[in-house]
Amino acid sequence: MINWVLALVLSVAGLVPVTYLLTNAYLSRRRGRNVRGDPKPPTAITIVMPVYGEDADRFRASVRSAVRQGSRVIVVGDGCGEPYRSIVRSEGAEFVALPERGGKKRALAAGLARVTSPFVLFLDSDTVVPDGGAAALSAYFADDVGGVGANLLHPESDSVAAGCSEFVERAREVVLRAMSSRGNVLYLDGACMMFRTELVRPFVASDGFQRLRVFGRETPLGDDWLLTDYVLGRGYRTVKAYDVGAVTSAPGTVRGFVRQNVRWMRSSWIRLGQYLRGAGPRDPGLFYRMELIGTYALPLLTFALAIARFPMSLHLVERWTGAAYRFLTTGVLFDRSLSLFSWHHLLFSLQTALGLVGTGAFVGAVANRLPPHRRLRTLACGLLGSGLLLLTAVYGLATVWRASSWRDGIRPGSPQPREAPSPVGGWAPSTGPYLRR
Repeated sequence: MINWVLALVLSVAGLVPVTYLLTNAYLSRRRGRNVRGDPKPPTAITIVMPVYGEDADRFRASVRSAVRQGSRVIVVGDGCGEPYRSIVRSEGAEFVALPERGGKKRALAAGLARVTSPFVLFLDSDTVVPDGGAAALSAYFADDVGGVGANLLHPESDSVAAGCSEFVERAREVVLRAMSSRGNVLYLDGACMMFRTELVRPFVASDGFQRLRVFGRETPLGDDWLLTDYVLGRGYRTVKAYDVGAVTSAPGTVRGFVRQNVRWMRSSWIRLGQYLRGAGPRDPGLFYRMELIGTYALPLLTFALAIARFPMSLHLVERWTGAAYRFLTTGVLFDRSLSLFSWHHLLFSLQTALGLVGTGAFVGAVANRLPPHRRLRTLACGLLGSGLLLLTAVYGLATVWRASSWRDGIRPGSPQPREAPSPVGGWAPSTGPYLRR
């Protein structure tokens, strides 16, 4: 009786990730509700870019792409000066130096305080916007839209870490495209997101945004989802512009990929905790709530199910292997004991098959978002990346109170250098190629 109950519980629980994968794979192929209108003039947009510890070549490419939009560009040095000040001035943008490092959120607030245009584009210092990208983003601001995000791309690379990052990014795109078909997206990527200035101005300057606390400790994480939830809470929609591909850098090593995703997972668990205690948007819609819980809790649920199902899986393989051997040696596939065994594990076996179907459908949707010449390599890297995601989800939950800094590789409490590190390698995203679809 206990075995029957255990098999039933695990099978029903296993339907949750299957339903999540199949739903997103299907809806990601449907046309979204976003309507593109007339773009706003460059003078209606201001670009705010915080910077700290960024590679000089990458930073220069990002500033140059921002200036080419024709809008006002404000770069905020988060407790740092050169070489960023010289680069910004040589490109014709404005540089604001904060006297000491305060984190990305404070840098965003300092930049936003100088914005007078109706729209503001927050851009990371390692992200390149295509020519006309800012205007294209502004074209999606219908009367009910409060925030618009770009679709993130990575430069092509043969490194395993870059392949893992690209798979994860395209998997997120599948989920966000599915949400776009129903209304609001789950979050706007912090690397490139545009808002109505007066809508977000009071919130960015508020204590709720600047000093988000986890177990009594202030965390620098969550700028993107905090802004998304705030916009939704004010009755506006948040949408993605999939035709605007902003190119951002990917980790160069597997270790860097793991550290980046640990930071993201910690932020995700913080957001889920905020939502479960009623601090999220009050009425984002049933599908939005299902996606939020499913996206953030799915890795942990999958990990827990894998551990719980492992002994039963071994037992199932052993029994079916014995059945195959019996059939080959005696010609008898089912006897009384085997028939009882098959019915006993019917739900478990059916759910396993459905899990394979759901996984295959979702991976197929991800593959559809990849360029053909990179598809097999990226999917192979994605196998490793998915395994690492499960581990980082568990580790991120266990260490959520240790929320890391807004820059990868920079720990809270570390020295605050006034000078940036010397350039490493070359960064020329203006020449491509990119992972476009």
